[in-house]
Order: sequence, then C-alpha cells, then structure tokens
Amino acid sequence: MGMRCRPYNRAPGGARRAPPQPAPVPTRGERAPIRPPHLAAPARRWRPPRRAGPVSSSSLEQPPEAPAPVEALPQPPQLRARSTWVRDLLEILLVAVVLYALIWTCIETVRVDGDSMQNTLQNGDFLIASKISYVVGNPARGDIVILEPPHTCDATSADYIKRVVGLPGDNIEIDAQTNPTALLVQPGGTGTWDRVEEPYLPDDWEQGPDFSAPGTVNAVDRILHIPAGEYFVMGDNRNESCDSRYFGLVSRSRIVAKAILRIWPLSSFGGLGPGPTLITTAAPGPAPLTGFGGLLVVAPLRRRRVAGELARLSRLEPPTG
Repeated sequence: MGMRCRPYNRAPGGARRAPPQPAPVPTRGERAPIRPPHLAAPARRWRPPRRAGPVSSSSLEQPPEAPAPVEALPQPPQLRARSTWVRDLLEILLVAVVLYALIWTCIETVRVDGDSMQNTLQNGDFLIASKISYVVGNPARGDIVILEPPHTCDATSADYIKRVVGLPGDNIEIDAQTNPTALLVQPGGTGTWDRVEEPYLPDDWEQGPDFSAPGTVNAVDRILHIPAGEYFVMGDNRNESCDSRYFGLVSRSRIVAKAILRIWPLSSFGGLGPGPTLITTAAPGPAPLTGFGGLLVVAPLRRRRVAGELARLSRLEPPTG
C-alpha cells in the first residue's frame, strides 16, 4: 500500500483548518489581552554574577599588544622608478663629494719640472704626493719631498722636489777630498760617522766653489750641525741641483708633501726606487760649526791655508848664493 499525505490545512474530520490569525494589537487606552498561563513565556531565573578567576601580576605588567601594522598601499610603477632614480643620484653625489674632499686634503698630483732628480725622476713625470704623511709623522732620511725653498735659485717661485739626507740633530759633512765626493752623517750628533751610500745617483758629483757664498753650505773640512726642526735636502743629480748647498736648511713647516707614486709615464708606473743606506766610516777631525737660523756661513778652509802659506813665503828674503 502506498503512503498518503494529509494536507496541512485540513482537520482530521476532513474540514478545512482556518489559517492562524495574528494577535490583535491593542490600541491606545486598551489593555493587552492576558495570555493563558500555559501559553505565557517562561520567566527567566535570576543567577548570581560569575566571579572572574585570579589574575596574575605578569599579565598586568605586560603592555597591551600593538595592533597589527597596516600594510601600505603599493605605489604605482612609475612612482617607484622615479624614487629609486633620485636615491641613486643622491648616493652618487655624496660619494663624489667625499672623494673630492679626501683627495683635496690628503693627496695631490705633482709634475716634475727639471733634471735635478735624475735618474730617479725624469723631466715631465707626474707623481702622487701625500699631504697627510707628515701630519701624523715626520720626514725620514731618503724621503722625496715637495718643499717651499727659503730662497729660490731663479726668478720662479714654484715648489721644489728634493731628497732628505740630513735630519734634525745630525752632524753632516760633504767630503770633497774623496773621489767620488762623499756625504758623511753622524746620526743624532753623537757616535760613529756614516757614509751615505746612494745607489740612485746618476754619476759622480763635485763640490764646486759656488757653495762657499755666505748663507750656504760648503762643508769641505767643515761639519754642519742641523738644529731641531730643520732638514738638509739635496737633488739626486747633484751637479744640476739647487738644494741646501745653495739656500741652506729647510724648516719642517716648508715641507708640504711626500712623493709616493709615479703615475706617468705608464711605462714607469710604480714606486720611486730604493733609498740611501748608511755605512760606518772614520770620524772627521774638525768640530761642528753653527750658524744663524740653521744656515752655516763658511769660507773654504783649503783656500785660506793656501793664501796664508803664500803670504808667509812672500815675507821671506830670497836666498843668497
């Protein structure tokens, strides 16, 4: 047998069930009808409020959690490219300014003009000179330095480039009686005398009479003491060099930079070669002399002796035969 479905709106006897009607809404002044007890909504029971559990002190001390960061909206591609380009340009400009300040304050380029430093340096060479080397230190024997001469040997006022051969406190002598001419040094003014061995000299050099003028250093049979803060400099090409033999000692304040590297010509790129060495020798006889302002006023001793001997012989009567 099949299952029958009874319509929802029919009563069990077959009569049609009336649809439910909404409860009438009382108007103003009327009382709402009282619903039967079995149809009234159940009343809510009163419950005591719940007590919160124990709160730890650590939870009170912890700061509240920060809200999650809000993600920025993505920029358009054109705006991102423009900001990257501007940032790169600013970084390049900053690096350029720092490099320029570093180069201007620490190093300089120098062009060699003349033959006084041959064969170490040639006319027209370009060098890198360090201006900071003598800010943290002092010139050493053998350093090739750029200096402001106290007196120039010509009408120009350009800086000179020479080699330091005598230091403050040294006794120094140019011994022209030897062949070749030797440069003798007593380091610190005491102890043994050393001959300055200079492998960079192009040829033998001579100590001429021009170095006997007042205010210059002609040390034939003379010893020069170098006072504090002064230096004795010479060119490597001694026969073509205007140096301390002409203009005297050079003060520390006049030495402005140290030559450290040759950059032109490219075939000679690199260092500036070896420096001098000291070889112990016999001590000279004469005592050191001093002069004004670090300069020695000297006349050649040998010519004095010859002149005195000639004067003595001229006073003698000729022998009788």
